[in-house]
Formats: sequence, structure tokens, C-alpha cells
Amino acid sequence: MLTRDLLRFDRRNQSITPRFLDPKDRHWQEVAETLALVYESGCGYSREELTELTLPIQNTTRSPLVAKGLNKLLLDRCTFEETDAELEQWRMQVFSEAARILRAPSQEEQTTVSGSNNLEVYRQRVGDLLSMPADLLATRLYRDLPARQSLLAFKPLAPEALLHRYNMAQAQGLLWWSQALSIDTDESDVGVLRPFFRYLKFFRLLARITRSPAGGFHIQLDGPLSLFENSRKYGILLANFFPAVCSLSHWQVQADIDVPLQAAPGQVANRRPQHGPARLKLDDSMGLRSHFTQTHGYWPEEFEQFSLSFSQSVPTWTIQENPELLELGKQEWFVPDFSFRHESGLLVHLELFHRWHAGQLQRRLRGLAEQRSTGPLLAVGVDRFLTRQAESQALLEGSAWYQQHGFAFNVFPPVKRVLACLDTFRNAAVG
Repeated sequence: MLTRDLLRFDRRNQSITPRFLDPKDRHWQEVAETLALVYESGCGYSREELTELTLPIQNTTRSPLVAKGLNKLLLDRCTFEETDAELEQWRMQVFSEAARILRAPSQEEQTTVSGSNNLEVYRQRVGDLLSMPADLLATRLYRDLPARQSLLAFKPLAPEALLHRYNMAQAQGLLWWSQALSIDTDESDVGVLRPFFRYLKFFRLLARITRSPAGGFHIQLDGPLSLFENSRKYGILLANFFPAVCSLSHWQVQADIDVPLQAAPGQVANRRPQHGPARLKLDDSMGLRSHFTQTHGYWPEEFEQFSLSFSQSVPTWTIQENPELLELGKQEWFVPDFSFRHESGLLVHLELFHRWHAGQLQRRLRGLAEQRSTGPLLAVGVDRFLTRQAESQALLEGSAWYQQHGFAFNVFPPVKRVLACLDTFRNAAVG
């Protein structure tokens, strides 16, 4: 993703438009290829050395700002040497030995006349005590600094694909600052939309999904700036989700954006909006290309772990592979995180509400109360952080549905707690 200083956009009155590149532009394709070659052949080089190699390329293009953005995206595809956990301890040992020698110099060091020779002898002496040449010792001493970390691997990307990724990153960078985001698609086939909804769940996003008059869907997502807690994390999730929208055949996105003031060199960026919120409009005609893969196995790691643990320990319930898009009533739809089928045939769904889902939780409990006898059987898991907030706490205490079919969790719900909640539906059916 691109940082605020790398975003390029035009603002006119209350409208904001990102400046995209033409992926077929030969100049930028050549720049992208030249930058990528540095990283493809740069294994073993430090970040500092790679910067020295790429800066001249960036500064001689038509727009150094664009080249800097392309370079940032290539850096994101690099794997650098991880920090050695024992390096800090070893460094303290070096410092201790160096200080001891400085306090009690050897006879050879005392008889040396030249200051420069004194330094060389001193460095050599420290190296000898640690069984390491002085030059290698100096190189290793601060190897854990980001600038000194060595490149281990790089995932190559074709020039045109990099330019498409740059355009996507421009849109994502603006969406990070969104107050609200709405998505419209003409697609009416729920089966076709299933991968899209699974990406929605992968990024922990809850949406208000309604049918449009034309038969498609209208999807409303809260923006990170409409939240008080963890807006930065939520903003990243929302921006990272956007390529899933671009994987649809026909789509339109509208978002209200508050972009902070651009900081002058040496100043801290002002987080206040420049002129208040502006409307961002994007659609499938702009040529934004999704880099997401359409796969049914796309699922968060903790979901996979939970599914495996549940399947191994609970023989009476089976997790359904593809949770369906369900109608809650009043033309509102939702996608559960999990669907469970009991050996008796009973089907129960589970939806998880994280700390940034307070508004969606309120709407869902209201819908469940209205559709108590006719709606889907839905277990409700709520992040414990939400249960400690005064407004949410009152909501949960006043919800008969949550009191009977809900539970709180910390990071991810344990199997025993989910099973106990599922059994509340089975017991109610038996009763």
C-alpha cells in the first residue's frame, strides 16, 4: 500500500479523483522494469545499498513521485533478513570487552605513538578477543538496523502488472481515509458473488447488504474515520479488501474521503482534512485490475485452525464449507462466518462481531428480535472489548436473543464456547 505522501489525486470542490497511470505507457513500463531488475539481482544487498541503486532511477524519470511509489510497491515484495534475537546480547558483550580494553590498554597499545594506529590496534585487539576480524566485527555490530538488513528474496512482477498494482494502490490509499463506503453491483447470482463475500469475511468486515431494485446488491461498509477505536487497523483492512470489489464484473463504489493535509519537509502531517470530506467515485470502467485469486480456499488462518479443531473434537456437528448469503428480513442480507449442521439436520449459523462492529451488532440484534420466529438460526459471538463498552453492554443485556444464543470471546472463540451456544438451539428445538 502507498503512504499518504505517495498519493496522487485531484480535488475539485467536493469531488476527489486519483491520478492513474496508463499501464501501456512505455516510459513507465521501462521504469518499472529497471527498478524491478535491481531487486531481482539484489539478493544479499542491504536496504541501504538497494536505495543507493534505485535512487538515481527514481530521480531521472518524468515524475520522481510516481517512481518512488513504484519503488515502494517493489519493496513490499521483498523479504529481508530477520533480526537475530541474540545480536543485541552479543553487541553488549562487544561493548563490554571494548570498554575493558579501553580502561586497561595492553603494553603494545601504550607504546604506539600515532593516534590512527592506536585506533587500529584497539579495533584489532577487540576483534582478537572475540575471535573475529575487526572489519567483520564492525559490519555485524549493527546488522539488525533496517538499513543494514540483507535482501533474501524478491517476488518478481511484470512491468505492466506493477503499473496496474500502482493504480490499485492509489485507490486503496484514498479509501484508508474514508468515512463511509458503498458498493453497488449488478450481479444477482449469489454463487458468483460467494468469493467476494468470503473476502469480506477474510478482512473482518461486516456489511449491510440489501437487494437493489434492479436485482443486484447494494453493500454499505462503515469507513475507518466513522469509528473511534482501532480506526487505523480497520482502515487497512478496508483498503486491502478493495481489490475484491474490482474482481466483480460490474461495480460502482462511492466513498466520502477526508484526506489529511500534506506535511512540508521536516514537518509532521496534519491529520485534519484539507477542505472537509470529498466524494470518491470508482467503477469498473476505470480499468482497475484485481490481483486477488478466485479460490474457494481463501480463508483466514484462525478460521482454518478453528474448523480443524472443531471437526476433530465435535462429531455431532459438521461445518458447512460455503456459508450462504442469508436474508434477515426487510431485504437485508448477511453472510455468516460459519454454518453448522447437526446430525439431526438442524442448521445453525454463527456471526462474529469484532470491536469495530458496534453499529452492525446493534442492527443485527434488532433484526433478530423482529424475525425471532421466522429468521435464520444465528448464534452471535461478540468481542469482549465491545461487551465492556457502556452502549454495547446495555444493548447486550437488553437483547433476549443474545442472552439465549450469544457469547463473548477475546481473540477468537474457543470450540467449547461455540458448541455450548449451538446446543442452545438444539435444546430449544427439542423443548
